[in-house]
Amino acid sequence: MNNSFSFLERIAAFLLRQDSESLLQTLVVLPNRRSQVFLKQALAKQAEKDLWLPEMLTIDELMARLSGLTVVDPLVAWFELYRIHRELEKEKARPLDDFLSWAPLMLNDFSDVDFSMAGARKLFHELSEAKALEEWNLGERPLTEMQKEYLAFFRSLFDYYERLQMRLLHRGAAYKAMAYRVAAEKLLQGDVPGIGWDTFVFAGFNALTEAEKNVIAALKKNFSLHYLVHADRYYFHPQKEMGHEAGMFLRKAARLLKTPELHWVDNSLLTRKKNITAYGIPGLTGQAKFAGRLLYRWISEEEAEATAIAVVLADERLLLPLLGAVPRTDGKGRLLHYNVTMGYPLQEGPFYDLVYRWLQLLILRVEEKNKNRPDSVPLSALEGLMFNPLVGMLTGSRLRDFFPADNFYVSTAEVLAAAKHEKLKQWLELTLSGPEEPAGFLLRLREILLMLRSLPEMSGKENTFLRFQLMLMMQVLKLAGNILNEQGAYVGYQGIQKILLQLMGRKEINLKGEPLKGIQVMGMLETRNLDFDRVIFLGANEGNLPKTGFQESFIPYDLRRAFGLPLQNTGTAIASYHFFRLLQQAREVALIYNSEPDVLGGGEVSRFVLQIENELAARNPEINFRHKTVYVPLPGTATERRVSVAKQPGVVQRLKQLAERGISPSALNTYVRCPLQFYYRYVARIEVTAPPEVSVRSDTFGSVVHSVLEKLYQPFKEKRIDPAQLRASLKNELDALLHSGFKEKYGDHDMHSGRNILIYKVARRYVERFVENDVQALEKEPRMLLHTEKGFRARLAGGGFPVQIYGFIDRIDSTLPGHTLRIIDYKTGTVKPGELKLAGQWDALTENPRYAKAFQVLVYAWLFSKEYPEAEIEPGIISLKSAGGRFMALSFPPGWTMKDVFGNTEHLLQRLLGRVFDEHTAFGQTEDTEMCEYCDFKSLCNR
Repeated sequence: MNNSFSFLERIAAFLLRQDSESLLQTLVVLPNRRSQVFLKQALAKQAEKDLWLPEMLTIDELMARLSGLTVVDPLVAWFELYRIHRELEKEKARPLDDFLSWAPLMLNDFSDVDFSMAGARKLFHELSEAKALEEWNLGERPLTEMQKEYLAFFRSLFDYYERLQMRLLHRGAAYKAMAYRVAAEKLLQGDVPGIGWDTFVFAGFNALTEAEKNVIAALKKNFSLHYLVHADRYYFHPQKEMGHEAGMFLRKAARLLKTPELHWVDNSLLTRKKNITAYGIPGLTGQAKFAGRLLYRWISEEEAEATAIAVVLADERLLLPLLGAVPRTDGKGRLLHYNVTMGYPLQEGPFYDLVYRWLQLLILRVEEKNKNRPDSVPLSALEGLMFNPLVGMLTGSRLRDFFPADNFYVSTAEVLAAAKHEKLKQWLELTLSGPEEPAGFLLRLREILLMLRSLPEMSGKENTFLRFQLMLMMQVLKLAGNILNEQGAYVGYQGIQKILLQLMGRKEINLKGEPLKGIQVMGMLETRNLDFDRVIFLGANEGNLPKTGFQESFIPYDLRRAFGLPLQNTGTAIASYHFFRLLQQAREVALIYNSEPDVLGGGEVSRFVLQIENELAARNPEINFRHKTVYVPLPGTATERRVSVAKQPGVVQRLKQLAERGISPSALNTYVRCPLQFYYRYVARIEVTAPPEVSVRSDTFGSVVHSVLEKLYQPFKEKRIDPAQLRASLKNELDALLHSGFKEKYGDHDMHSGRNILIYKVARRYVERFVENDVQALEKEPRMLLHTEKGFRARLAGGGFPVQIYGFIDRIDSTLPGHTLRIIDYKTGTVKPGELKLAGQWDALTENPRYAKAFQVLVYAWLFSKEYPEAEIEPGIISLKSAGGRFMALSFPPGWTMKDVFGNTEHLLQRLLGRVFDEHTAFGQTEDTEMCEYCDFKSLCNR
């Protein structure tokens, strides 16, 4: 057959070669519903007469039908697991909100076991044994309670698995992977009840799970079965055992089906003419805008057919920027149509933020109630909620920008007194009510949603998108109500928050247009079975294409490999196939990636692009490959569009409150990096919604290491540090302290497998190496430990009123009483000696972020000197990351005494505080855009 035909056109021709009677007895199985739509179109175009179409099912639908079970939403399985948890653990059972952190991980592992048809009993037994070996200590010391609970959990995993399956089967239900396994086991046992078809056509499948392989093998044995693929000899040859990763699963399918050839394997990638261009463009918005320009050129200048164009988003964050950048007309006034196969996640909208912040406020109120402060309202949480745009729509006004300056908490009466408009007061009364009644939260949320729906502006055209989100929220609310009616006895505000956020995370606003019309905008998986003449890949960076990253699992790599469960390279091979298959038919390909260095997902082009450049283009002289760097000037990046915040009376009032509460050296360093970031974080106090920690973040890592060191040195406060006792504490207590620290800061995540065990070992090595080096130094030169994590405060004039400065010093020690005191700041990151040399760089302390570490410890030393003016002080840093972990003292200009240092430090502080609190100096953006790379607020200032 002519290989210029699309894959679905070939399938249509293959089906039409059968007679009408046979077609009625044929089932076509496809990866997704989208393929069905386009296959029906191809059949309609090729058919010369009216005909009955063969039945078509997705693979999920077929497996559900073969299993005879109803596939339930994962949430149903999570809650069933929690019921099992309560039965197994009884009075030791964890609260629902804690367990919901585990449940998705457990179900994912159970699903991997079922998709892979692995022996669950044996796997979980070996997992339990492996974990027991990890904790084995040759009788040196008994296991801690935490270690016992940890091992008991792994011993019980098979119980969870078995009980979940039995309960669901009793109800005639299954989670998806379980349905796949049941279907495969039925067919393997010869249980093939009246299926209803004589012929099966599996079209467009690449990576088959073991369950799918068993189903296909059983159907092939009992029926006529055709397995149709779309592949290319560049990456697949059935006679070759090894080869390109894109063909890895097709080689396995060929062996399974015992066929020397698969339909259809082309030679397009090595013979056909193609124009492939890689464009390096800085930033997400720049990529989207360039894609819009490219689409306009293709449509208006080159008159390309819109339906033959696809924009594939390797980075799905680019969806909204792309929709704002695509051309609306074709240059001749004709409207362009776009079919978006991806939905817009509800969790990206204001409703998610509203629910999260409101529940966070109530959670904090419950904590205060438990501390016998029943009427406390956490001010920062309330202010964060007030920034939500939906609240602005409801109230039409804001809280008065004044509360008692020395409070982080205010009373309900004070909050209501600050509300000067009736709408705002009504909303606050509803929002702040019921901290003791979690069960009533959904009713209050429903009332808020109904209030929003009744607003006149909600019916406006400009709020169409918001109305769709509101409709989805009503669905989420109904589903959450059904769940909580069953679980109400177990659920507090944290449980409600996790349930609602999980439900909202699974909902998307349907952006689909007419699937057979216009330019197609899709994710990589939606491209399955489809072919296009022109393709734009957006976000073609390493990490996006293919997706990389750590996936949490209770099952470690070695066991996953031994039992045939999916590994990291599985996803890479799948992505490789989809990528190169899409290139087979395409004549014009644009690979757009983020060239901005050192940002998450930016800078490094995908390995697939490098394969085209260095291998495919070299083997096919008909491929015209170019690599270009493009700068796209963005409107709004010029100075006239720069974001700044003037110090209006409300802002000045907030600054006075901040001056009264206190400001830390790290906050002042934030101002040096970017005044606008300082405003968002410390003045507006916008709370950042941290994403769930898939693995330990750097700030969590640092907190754990600091906490462990503080506890190890605690016994020596105000006395000589005993090296022998310190060495014994390190040997006997380090693991327990680390486990406790990670549990406190990171929760009940598994620290014994995957990336977490590496992080745990790094933390252990940091502490171990530092203490061992310290012990050696102490044996040569004994030291007194005065304080660890000691707080100090001092007042200083700034901006016309006194400002309180505070800081917590990690360690203060000396050789003997009356000798020079070391003011020490621990750092878990890299510290370069040049960053601590201040000769000739004094003014740079408050101008250049490079000297932030030196400035911080210098302010700590100044704070100490204000309380102990006669003390001899030597400030410095210990970098736990460096091999020596040695004390690195600050280096000052020649001839300066410490009195000179502290006098000049105070002068620097006054000058910096003058800039921070000066009413005429606005909070503006930093000039150094590198400072924006990891900023939590860059979306607020268009950076």
